Amino acid sequence: MAESYKQLQRQTNDFVSKLTFQQKATIVGITVLALAGVIMLVTMLNKSTYGVLYSNLDPQDASRVVERLRDQGIPYNLDGNGRTILVPENHIYDLRLTFAGEGLPQSSIIGYEIFDRTNLGVSDFVQKVHYRRALEGELSRTIIQLEEVEAARVHIVVPERALFREDEKPATASVVLKLSRNHPLDQGTSKAITHLVASSISGLDAEKVTIVDSRGNLLSSTEKKNTLAEMTSSQYEMQQSIESYLSKKAQSILEGVVGRGNAMVQVNADLDFRQVERTLEMFDADNPSIRSEQISEERNVVNGNVPPSTLSNNITNYELNRTIEHIVENVGHIQRLSVAAIVNGTRRTIEQDGEQIAEYVPRTDEEMQHLTDIVARAVGYNTERNDEISVVNLPFGTDGQEHDLIYPDTPFGNWDKILEIVLIVLAMVGAIIVVRSLLNKFTTPAIHEQDYVVDDEAIQELVEKKKRIKLPQPEEELSEEVLMRGEKKKKIDEYLKQKPDEAARLLKAWLSDD
Repeated sequence: MAESYKQLQRQTNDFVSKLTFQQKATIVGITVLALAGVIMLVTMLNKSTYGVLYSNLDPQDASRVVERLRDQGIPYNLDGNGRTILVPENHIYDLRLTFAGEGLPQSSIIGYEIFDRTNLGVSDFVQKVHYRRALEGELSRTIIQLEEVEAARVHIVVPERALFREDEKPATASVVLKLSRNHPLDQGTSKAITHLVASSISGLDAEKVTIVDSRGNLLSSTEKKNTLAEMTSSQYEMQQSIESYLSKKAQSILEGVVGRGNAMVQVNADLDFRQVERTLEMFDADNPSIRSEQISEERNVVNGNVPPSTLSNNITNYELNRTIEHIVENVGHIQRLSVAAIVNGTRRTIEQDGEQIAEYVPRTDEEMQHLTDIVARAVGYNTERNDEISVVNLPFGTDGQEHDLIYPDTPFGNWDKILEIVLIVLAMVGAIIVVRSLLNKFTTPAIHEQDYVVDDEAIQELVEKKKRIKLPQPEEELSEEVLMRGEKKKKIDEYLKQKPDEAARLLKAWLSDD
C-alpha cells in the first residue's frame, strides 16, 4: 500500500513538473472558479426568497408594520425609500391576514372596497363622502400604475345641484403627483392624466383639472385651446397634400411619355377654407301650378218655350313653383390651380470633325401642345376657376452632355468592396493565428507510464554500459583521400585570402579555356 502511494506521488510530481507556468495557472484558475460556483449555488439555494408584503406605504404605516415584524422576530428588507417591505415568501399571506385583522395598514389608498361593509343607518351625506373617497382612491391607484409616477393623490370637488342652471358651479379636480427621478413627466402624459380624471367624473371638463407635482410645480396646461392655430396647421397640411398629389400625378404621366427624369412638375393650389351654409328659395314663373279652381253656373228661365240661358263663371288660382335648397359647402375645395412644368428636349448624335457629338434638339410646338393638354387633364384644369398652366421645353443640366452625368471608372472606384475583402482576409488570418497559438499553448506531449517508471537496477546498468563504450577519434574514421581533399581546400582558402587578385585572374583564365 505504501509502495503504490509513493508511486502515485512520484507520477503526480512528474506530471506537474512537465507542465508550463501558464498551464498550471489555467488549472488553478478553473479549480478556483468551480469552487466559487459551487459555494455560490449552495448559498443561493439556502437563502430565503423574499417577496413584497406591502408597497407604496405611508411612513406611518411602514413604521407600524416594521414594529410588528420585529415583535414577531420575522426578518424583513426595505426597498423603494422605505415604502416597500419585503419578507420571506412563506410568511407573506399569513402576515397579511394577521395585519388586516389588526387594521394595518391604516392610511393606505382605499377604493371601492369601502362599500364592502354594510353600515345601517348611514346618512345620504356620509354615503356621498364615501363614494367620493372611493373614486379618489381608484383614480390614485390607476395613476400610480404609470411608470413616471411613484405616488398620487386626487381631490374631487362636486358642487351641489342648484335650482337654476346659471347658478350651478362646475366640478373641479386636483391631482398631486410624486414623480420618479428617472422618468420625468412629459406634456403628453400630463394631458393623458387630465383626460383620465375628466372622463371618470360626470360633468367635469378637462380644463378644470389641475395637476401639481410634490415640489409645487404646475404640470397641467392652463392655456385655452387656440382653435385658430390648430385650424391653420391642418389647413397647411391639407394644402401640401393636395399639391403633392397633383404634382406626382402629372409628373408620372409626363415621364411615361418623355422618359424618367426628363420632366418636373410643381402645383400651387389655392383652397377655400370658409365654412359656408346657404339657403336658396327659387320661384318658377314660366311653369305656374294650379293651386285652386272654382266654377259657378247660373240659369235663367224666361218661359216654357225658350230654353233657359246658362251663365258660367270659372275662377282659377295659380301659384308659382317654389324650391328651397339648404347648401353646406365643403371646406377646402379648390379655388384656383397654378401648374408649372419643365420638359427636357431630345438628343441626337452627329458627326463633326470625325467625332461623335450629342446635340440637343428642342421639342416641336405640336409636341408641347400635346404635353400641355396631358398635364391639364391630369390636374383637372378648369377655365372657370381661372386656372393657369405653363409647360416649357428647356434643356436639363449645365452643358447638356450625358456623359458628364456619369462618373468615370477609376481603379479605386470600388474601394469599399476591396476594403471589405481585405478585412475579411485579415480576419481569417488572425483567427487562424489565434487558434494555432491556443493549440500550441495547451498541447502537451503524450505522457506514458513506461517513460517515467524506471527501475533503479536498469539505471545502474545503463551507467555501466556508458563507461564501457569508447568512441573512436574522428581522424581515425577518415580515409587518406578525404584528408588530402581537406588539406587542398585549406591551402586554396589561404591563397585566396593572401592573393585575391591573382586568384581572380587565374579563375578567369580557367573559364576562358573551358
